[in-house]
Amino acid sequence: MLIPLSIGIGASVYLITKMNLAALQAVSVSQPLVIGLVVGALTVIARDAAFMYKLRLSAGNHMTWKKTFQTITMWEFCACVTPKISEAPLVIFVLKHSGLTYGKSVAVLMLNAFFDNMAFVVVWSVLYLILGSNMLLFTYTCPDIADSTVLQTVRSFGSYAWIGYCVLLGACIFLGTALFVIPHGTKKFFHRLSKFRWLKRFEKGIAELGDEIELTAHEFKGKPLGFWVKMSIATFINWIMRYLLAVSLLYAFAVTDFSFLLALSRQYVLWIFTGVPTTPGATGVAEFSFIALNCEFTAPGLSAAVALVWRLYSYYLYIALGLIILPKWAKQLASR
Repeated sequence: MLIPLSIGIGASVYLITKMNLAALQAVSVSQPLVIGLVVGALTVIARDAAFMYKLRLSAGNHMTWKKTFQTITMWEFCACVTPKISEAPLVIFVLKHSGLTYGKSVAVLMLNAFFDNMAFVVVWSVLYLILGSNMLLFTYTCPDIADSTVLQTVRSFGSYAWIGYCVLLGACIFLGTALFVIPHGTKKFFHRLSKFRWLKRFEKGIAELGDEIELTAHEFKGKPLGFWVKMSIATFINWIMRYLLAVSLLYAFAVTDFSFLLALSRQYVLWIFTGVPTTPGATGVAEFSFIALNCEFTAPGLSAAVALVWRLYSYYLYIALGLIILPKWAKQLASR
């Protein structure tokens, strides 16, 4: 936990040093500022409420609302203190010690992964149909990154975010086919794949993945249509609220010709950057990417300040909640 916190504090200190004090002093209390900050707080509440609902629904209502809140807090906390690639084992650990069996924990994680990817792909596709190439157009030169080669490079890479979209689309199609069309065939495929000599060192993990896919398919087989509709609606609310948080904060400090749709689409591009396995909780990467990709929406000199407020809402909040809940959660764990 100390490593990601240190990186996070370092990134925040960097943002503070890059703030333009004159630009901050020029910010006055206005209607857009108040609306943006209040709506930002409401998106956090709506996001977590939807997350709690879909987690409780996918767990078969085996958890109380209090336990569900504790579980999503620890889930988000794990996401903040580990790189993306190491998040899944910790989440399964959290779910298992929230009263679910190992099999149920795997099934809940895998089903939520499918719905999360599906929501991302669907909304990205809709935004691209509306905005076209403007969604990946980064020709505007931002004063806030004019002196930073690193931030300019990050901004230029935004045009290649479609590669990440294709990866997530492929993952969505694979998970959908594996879970709902040919789960047993997928299990057999992974068991055969694990026998290849050049994959010998990953044999156990690959075989277990096949077992877990069939286990998940069996767990949710025969669920009524209402279950899938509720999961879909809750997932879309959960993820759209995550992105609307950034949009509302950008609006609070925006220039006059602020475009809601374009700003929303940029958060989907930003998610591609933060989804790459790098630092714990994408700390550092998230802040720099936010500035590089969103600098055109705010008044000059305010990008770093908005990025810091965004991380307070989306990162440090869960660090704080996690540190509050962790001792009690660990004590419950030890007593069992």
